[in-house]
Amino acid sequence: MNRSYLAGIAALVSVTAIWGSTFPLTKDMLLRLPVADLYAVRFAIAVAVLVAIRPRSLLGLTRRTWLTGIALGLVYGAALVVQTLALIELPSSVSGFVTGSYLVLTPLLAWVWTRTVPERRTWVAVALATAGMAAFTLLSGGDTGGEIAPGPVALTLLSAALYAVHIVALGRWSSPGDAYPLSIIQILTLTVIMWAAAAPGGVATPATPADWAGVLYLATIAGAFTFLAQTWAQAHVPPTAAAVVISAEPLWATGFAFALYDEALTWPVLAGGACVVAAMILVAWPRREAAVPHWLPEEATCPASPVPPGR
Repeated sequence: MNRSYLAGIAALVSVTAIWGSTFPLTKDMLLRLPVADLYAVRFAIAVAVLVAIRPRSLLGLTRRTWLTGIALGLVYGAALVVQTLALIELPSSVSGFVTGSYLVLTPLLAWVWTRTVPERRTWVAVALATAGMAAFTLLSGGDTGGEIAPGPVALTLLSAALYAVHIVALGRWSSPGDAYPLSIIQILTLTVIMWAAAAPGGVATPATPADWAGVLYLATIAGAFTFLAQTWAQAHVPPTAAAVVISAEPLWATGFAFALYDEALTWPVLAGGACVVAAMILVAWPRREAAVPHWLPEEATCPASPVPPGR
């Protein structure tokens, strides 16, 4: 393995660890800030950071690029709001695992959209993910010691489906040259939506230095930085290998929730999580006949990758 590939893997591991940390942090901050207000401030800062890095990235864009970015931003925003509302009533670990099921839902959505028939392993993955959802809903006791209500789990699963829509749409509508401006337009769309939602009652801002630190972390480290790190890493790591690394995000969410917020690690949570993670890995694991699954956006094989073409 060459150094660029290993560096790319290390960057993706850091990205997924940061993403995992946002579940318990966001859940904690929602105790003091409304959903719209938190995201309005967070996305405004993230846009400012990305524009500051590349101030000319929005100049000369076509009407199609703007409309595509806005549409993608609306889908992503809906997914984020639904997920966050459900997170208020769910342990971070459960939310992380259920949200991660978008890796299973993505090929199913692509089947409907592109008429690509999923492999047998995809159906096995769906069965595993369903078993994981059942374990969360029927067996696990949440933060209060009672059963986890199916409503928040269903909402989180809906958010995962919307994330899958976003992934497939991004793959069909975007090009590598538009990646950076499309990201800014999406976040800008989210900023406008969240500020409009929060404006009637006044936009609440963090009241303490600790909460400001949390918002800055979500906006910069977990926002602008992870976008740049992921973009760089996936220039050195094939999509299937990257998907396997990213599928570990729920494990990080559980670890942070346990270490920092004392959320319980019950056997149903661990068993259900194992089912979902196994399903995600099963879907993302490289096929022998192709380096890139048919449902992923078409990409050239990276010269830095240790995976030869055709594997």
